[in-house]
Amino acid sequence: MDNHYHLFIKTPFANISQGMHYLDTSYANWFRAKYKLAGSIFQGRYKSILVDKDSYALVLSAYIHLNPLRAGMVENLTDYSFSSFLDYTGKRSPVVKRLDMSLILNMLSDKIKQSQKRYGRFVMQNANLKNPLKKSYKNIALGSEKFIETIKEKIGQSGQNRELSHIKKVSLLSNDRIIDIVSGQFNIKRDDIFGKSRGNIYRKLTLYFLKRHSAMSLKDIGELFGMDYAAVSQAVKRFGEEMKRNGTASEMAKKTMKALEKE
Repeated sequence: MDNHYHLFIKTPFANISQGMHYLDTSYANWFRAKYKLAGSIFQGRYKSILVDKDSYALVLSAYIHLNPLRAGMVENLTDYSFSSFLDYTGKRSPVVKRLDMSLILNMLSDKIKQSQKRYGRFVMQNANLKNPLKKSYKNIALGSEKFIETIKEKIGQSGQNRELSHIKKVSLLSNDRIIDIVSGQFNIKRDDIFGKSRGNIYRKLTLYFLKRHSAMSLKDIGELFGMDYAAVSQAVKRFGEEMKRNGTASEMAKKTMKALEKE
């Protein structure tokens, strides 16, 4: 758009924060150099909302692609080259070589040409689509009732955890943000968190806070760390018990919690 952009990202890793930092910094440096400017280019931190792909992926994708038309920037979406709409409808070869359109197009057909036509038709038939993000839960997540209930449960857990007596109710954070916080608080690399060495306290600490302060299910956390969901549950439970008898674990958890409260 004229002064902002929208991205619909699916990632198997908790690295959106790092990716956004790299993207915005790289563009800002290029823009300042090209136009001989100084100071900030972007205003404020990016905003992100978790999306239940089964309920809202198709609708949200269409809404994003309709932005130029809704803003009156073009009269026909095929005249706007600064989005992936032309790629999704097969009007050009993807400009972004690693653009993965399968999540959306596979919802419409298993035949690429047919799915491209159906997507283009779906978008234009919904030209007056209202912003689906207005239905999001506290600007945190958008999805089915079951999806939102899972998130509410996690938010509730963050205010009811008895294992940290000083705990406050905090906003649900993205999984990549929690990992960034643990990494920053203890001056370690992400590899140190994901390392499978026996007794890796950073790994256990991160699993503990992902369970309580992210929207990730046990299955999601397990896939991220290469674990069975039951093993994640047991690891979280054991770390909660460890905090009660291990001063180091307790202090690390308190330090992490204080950082989370500032978000």
